[in-house]
Amino acid sequence: MTEKRGGKREGSGRPRGSRNIYSQDSVKKLEELGFDPIEMLVDKYQEIQTALTDGSVRVGSGAYAQLLATQAQIVNNLMRYGYRQVPEKQEVSVENKKPIAVTLTGRKKE
Repeated sequence: MTEKRGGKREGSGRPRGSRNIYSQDSVKKLEELGFDPIEMLVDKYQEIQTALTDGSVRVGSGAYAQLLATQAQIVNNLMRYGYRQVPEKQEVSVENKKPIAVTLTGRKKE
């Protein structure tokens, strides 16, 4: 009797898009608490924007630079909810490799 061991098998593994138990529990807990992390990030971004534009923080101070850095970090965190991550590198395979011929011209024989 030959049984297939290892490798890909039809119907094996976790279904695509399914969440693990801990993720489901975390989502339920956040819903119970009435806490939406995305909404909170957007609110914090807007608070920082208001502080930067109303003049309460001096331009050139360390606090101003820190608020800008925090704003950039918030935007980066929010980006993953709206956009897919850009892959770091893409491998391209070339199937048809043709030989290269090099012809040297312009050299006189002595």
